[in-house]
Amino acid sequence: MKQDEQLHGNIVVNLFRCSNLLERLGRKLAAEAGLTSVHQWFILSALADGELSLKQLGLNAHVTKQNMTGMIERLKQGGLVATCEDPEDRRVTRVRLTDKGRQVLARLDSFDAFGQATTLKHLCTEDLSSLNRCLQRLIDHMNDG
Repeated sequence: MKQDEQLHGNIVVNLFRCSNLLERLGRKLAAEAGLTSVHQWFILSALADGELSLKQLGLNAHVTKQNMTGMIERLKQGGLVATCEDPEDRRVTRVRLTDKGRQVLARLDSFDAFGQATTLKHLCTEDLSSLNRCLQRLIDHMNDG
């Protein structure tokens, strides 16, 4: 049991270390793409599959509705997203990517832009898929808690 606890502690510490390094790299890449924060990148990524409500975006990015409203306004000013009323509930604001937003996201999400500056390029597709699945399960479990 002690060995498992130590392993869990090491994993958490390494995730924090990795997070700090990714945050630093993410800020640089986001700035190069004209974004003011990594959170803007998160929002664009969340909208990649279609429009979402402000509430859904807030839950996805783990930020308050007030913070999400401000971030969406800045993205709108940059021409990266557009908003509209939900046709079924006028109290709900829906957000979608614009063509410009899709272009920025494509640049940010390209493996070349991110892979060249990280060690991801040293992992095979099977390892990357496994890592992605494990991280997603961890995130899902933490969201449930």
